[in-house]
Amino acid sequence: MKLGASLSQRQTQKLVMTQDLRQSIELLSLSTLELSDKIQNELLENPLLDEVGVDEKSKMPELFSIDEVKRLEKLNHEKSTDVNWQDSYSLEGPRTYDTEASDRNQKYIESSTRGETLEEHLLNQLRLIKLTKLEFEIGEVLISMIDEKGFITDDLSLVSKEMGYPETKVRRVLQVINELDPIGIGAKDMQETLLIQGRILFPDNIVLHQLIGEFLSDLEKVDYKKIAKNLKITEEEILNLARLIKKLEPYPATTYQGRKIDYVVADVVVKQVGNEFNIFINDEWLPKLTIQEEYKELLNHKLPPKEKEYFQTKYSSAQWLIRSIQQRRQTLQRVVSCIIDFQVDFFRGGIGFIKPLTLKEVAEKLNLHESTISRITTNKYIQTTWGIFELKWFFSSGVKSAEGGKESSKKIHEIIRNLVKEEDENNPLSDQDIVELMEKKGIEIARRTVAKYRKVLRILPSNERKRISSLKG
Repeated sequence: MKLGASLSQRQTQKLVMTQDLRQSIELLSLSTLELSDKIQNELLENPLLDEVGVDEKSKMPELFSIDEVKRLEKLNHEKSTDVNWQDSYSLEGPRTYDTEASDRNQKYIESSTRGETLEEHLLNQLRLIKLTKLEFEIGEVLISMIDEKGFITDDLSLVSKEMGYPETKVRRVLQVINELDPIGIGAKDMQETLLIQGRILFPDNIVLHQLIGEFLSDLEKVDYKKIAKNLKITEEEILNLARLIKKLEPYPATTYQGRKIDYVVADVVVKQVGNEFNIFINDEWLPKLTIQEEYKELLNHKLPPKEKEYFQTKYSSAQWLIRSIQQRRQTLQRVVSCIIDFQVDFFRGGIGFIKPLTLKEVAEKLNLHESTISRITTNKYIQTTWGIFELKWFFSSGVKSAEGGKESSKKIHEIIRNLVKEEDENNPLSDQDIVELMEKKGIEIARRTVAKYRKVLRILPSNERKRISSLKG
């Protein structure tokens, strides 16, 4: 047997992830706003790309602020229209590029004030307090450590050691930060922030402070009997204290309203006209790309090798980008059309008619890969008669019905929510009661599944709902 290194050739086939292919896949998961940014960047980086502008105004929907969504939905639903889908949308690309619409969208985005960040808000308050230079430096570090909920979860003893400052001074500065707006900011957890707020807002209510500091977990379990025994007060007094605690903010950072306004752009709009559904891809305000003719002609001339290679690379990149954007539109239209076919009862009747649907079902019907369906439905919103939904929302698991079919988990959530809402408060429904009522509706569901969905919906168990009802009474 001969051992040693040798060279050999072998022919194999494998998928090579080229830069162009990577770009095409990346475009699928981009929202309309993200695609707009991508196009603008490519226009700056690729000299061969140019945008075509037309003065004719587009009638396509554009940018929706969250506050405007409901009003626009109502107006659009009330308007009757005989517009044909083929007259308004073509798979070949946008008929027009409305520069005015594009400018208006950009104006909306840029004109929304850049709100002061929470960190800036806290630092501005800290500057108004009489602190030494060292204390202010400590304050800057502590404020930078606050997470998105408003907590500082790091060990202060380790922090003070790393900073080289006495722990007592660090804790003193943190106490000052705790009293800034929003109150309780910089606490270590929810219990501590509630206690800080309780002491500042209700300084004389010692029992409230004790309830938060020692019996908060029992309060969450609605174990009023145990709390009443330890604090030597009535259950009615505990209920009144609980109402005060509900007025406090467990996550202080979420109360700060200095952030920039968020906008929702409906990537697709579906309108029902008679028994048909018209699909509008909301990208008419995006620039339509083309390749500059003068650069095309340069490629036919004799150029130095490096320049020739540069222009050829940019030309290929521009062609691929234009094709990728077109392919994205086609794929999005096909997937939305397929979702409407599967969920036609929802589009006609609302959330109560939603059906279970998986990525695999759509992929098989369209002869596409599941990953493609996943990417094209990511960060995309669809405007319907019933509101604006993320495309991913239409995919959910299901449970068996008596007829042998399946019901969407989202529909089950809605039924459970309505059953609990309409129940007798003095005799609330148990999980088994809900199972039996579901069976009468033709839906087979296990008790543990009801318990799981109830937790998802943040509905208390029947015994705790009954206890709260009795205390209210």
